Amino acid sequence: MSLPAAPPLPGQNARRSSRLGGALAVIVGAAALVAVVAVVPSPLFDLDRFSIPKELVLHLTATICGILLLSQMRRVGWTVVDVLLLSFLLWSMISAAFSTNHWLALRSVGLSVSGAVLYWAGRRIGVEGRSTWLQSLLAFAVVAGALTGLAQAYGLELPFLATIRAPGGTFGNRNFMAHLMAIAVPVLIRRGIGTPRKGVAVVSGVALAIVSAAIVLSRSRAAWLAVSAGVATLALGAAIAWLRNSSAGWSPRVVGLLTAAALGTGAALVLPNQLEWRSRAPYKESLDGLFNYREGSGRGRLIQYQNSLKLVARHPVFGVGPGNWPVHYPLVTTPGDPSFSITDPMPTNPWPSSDWVALLTERGPLAVLLLLAAGAAACLTAARRLGRGDANQALAASTTLAVLMATLIAGAFDAVLLLPLPIFFVSSLVGSLLPETGAVLTRDLTPKLHRQLIIAGVLLGVGLVARSSTQLAAILTARSGESTPALLSAARFDPSSFRLQLLLASRFGCPAGAHYARDALDLFPHHAAPARWLSQCRAGP
Repeated sequence: MSLPAAPPLPGQNARRSSRLGGALAVIVGAAALVAVVAVVPSPLFDLDRFSIPKELVLHLTATICGILLLSQMRRVGWTVVDVLLLSFLLWSMISAAFSTNHWLALRSVGLSVSGAVLYWAGRRIGVEGRSTWLQSLLAFAVVAGALTGLAQAYGLELPFLATIRAPGGTFGNRNFMAHLMAIAVPVLIRRGIGTPRKGVAVVSGVALAIVSAAIVLSRSRAAWLAVSAGVATLALGAAIAWLRNSSAGWSPRVVGLLTAAALGTGAALVLPNQLEWRSRAPYKESLDGLFNYREGSGRGRLIQYQNSLKLVARHPVFGVGPGNWPVHYPLVTTPGDPSFSITDPMPTNPWPSSDWVALLTERGPLAVLLLLAAGAAACLTAARRLGRGDANQALAASTTLAVLMATLIAGAFDAVLLLPLPIFFVSSLVGSLLPETGAVLTRDLTPKLHRQLIIAGVLLGVGLVARSSTQLAAILTARSGESTPALLSAARFDPSSFRLQLLLASRFGCPAGAHYARDALDLFPHHAAPARWLSQCRAGP
């Protein structure tokens, strides 16, 4: 439900509405910084120790923003984007009801719901003229994240930084860091070009240099493609806007920002770092392999995509369920598939190497069409503003297109919108940047319906926050995994943890650990490890 389409409220309500936009901008911007640095130490959960704290921040922020939005709502108005987004969420919930692992489905749909709420919060922020506040705070958070990656690349060692696939910083993985950097680059450029203050332009240039260096050092080919597509889209949109309004005076700023990006890139290539690349020319090797799908990770992606499409044939309507790709992928893997390791208790990653393959296999073709249609509607809304209004409005529209393009490209080759941090940034950014548009459906809310919506929003938000909190509590409780009582307590906090159930089965042995192995098999019925354990247990010594 979108608030921006509703007409302004008169008198005191209008003043409250204006204050709401500023409050939302501060809340979302501050929470973004917390989300970027949120991580806990854990030798057992090297991926979840990064993602779960960020999920908790996402859900908590969305809950607060949702309650604030609902409290001010007296009329709901749905734009075309809203209708498509709501349809996508509804279809995802139906798909979740048919999933095998409902814990994973809840987690996946919860990310989508919280992202949608932040999009609507961004809409309110943008309509009330506070988008610059939000974008500045988000840019600050992005730079802080880039600095954690750079610090790791140049030798800083802390337990809160990524231990594998450096320089991941507080993101846990260099690809995750680079994806967010690539999506944020158009926003940094927009802040540098669109501001009337020279000091802000200089700071934007420094930020762009830092982010450019982080992207280069990541060696993330998906991020390299995404930032190229995003900047090209921004340049095209800005050129169209400039032709319509040549008095914008952007040229000196553009030259300065290009110089800053070049300096950051050059510094990353020249300055010695502590990254242990095996190749003598690692960046050239990554560049040469940008479009190589005959070998290496490119070939592995093709195999994974082809196998994943078999799941679509088996579940053509609702998919296998949100978040359930790793549950079913063992059924379609083929010999030589680098995405599958039969010797590993968890033989796959938690998601495929593409947002769109994940959505297609997990939620079905209609879900993909709905989300792409929502993105297309947003692009059309932005594109219509390129030749209208003043230069700043046109630049905001160009930035919207650039952010969406970078997200689309990065998500085609890696998991992006499946992760809490990119969802947080993309949703709030697009919402705040998107030009205001009229509603296609409106409805006045009765006091009773208003109360029901607030209650439903509170219950949903509290449920998602509680779920992430218990997962985080399990990580913190399990610690190193050496203490059996600690593992038992952790499993009570998070009964959905396949890893904890298998650890407890191994710790207790036969027959005491059998029910933990059965619980693990219930969570992932096609995984070999718990089935093999139960088979050996039944066979005896």
